[in-house]
Amino acid sequence: MRDWYNQMRAKDKVKHRTTSESTPVQLPAQPSTNGAIDTATLELLAAWKAEDATTDPEKIREADEEIAEFKKALNATRAATGARLLFP
Repeated sequence: MRDWYNQMRAKDKVKHRTTSESTPVQLPAQPSTNGAIDTATLELLAAWKAEDATTDPEKIREADEEIAEFKKALNATRAATGARLLFP
């Protein structure tokens, strides 16, 4: 019973971690429990990335404008509340 209690307390500490604590570093793909890396998923993600890629200057300009507008909106909301700007 005590082991269960200690396990629950350990999980609770992880669940309530704040953003001010160190953020874990993204690790490279790790083998699953059977020792294999999930290459099918990695290949699917790479295929999606390739499908979304473009060299069209107009689409690139539109995407740049869209991200700039997004950043501006985030900063405006944060400035209105007195919070630190994310994109100074």
